[in-house]
Amino acid sequence: MHDNEMRLNPRVIVIQKLYGHHLNKESEITFPKHRYKKFIKDVVNGTIERKELIQNLMNKELKNDINENKTELIIKLMIMAAIYEFMF
Repeated sequence: MHDNEMRLNPRVIVIQKLYGHHLNKESEITFPKHRYKKFIKDVVNGTIERKELIQNLMNKELKNDINENKTELIIKLMIMAAIYEFMF
């Protein structure tokens, strides 16, 4: 996958948006024109809105696999977005 294709991958954009939101929760999340804009927007907003539910599920089901203090934030965000996709 070329660098430009990677940046346009909808799941990469989802993680970028979630990471940006995590760093600055007060900032508005914008969604530029993209072929999969609805998908990106749904996953980002849905993951944020259901963060507590997803976090509880992760704590219950992945407590032996994810260490809250040692697991990289980007990995946790990927897992959260994936759980949202599976559930909704």
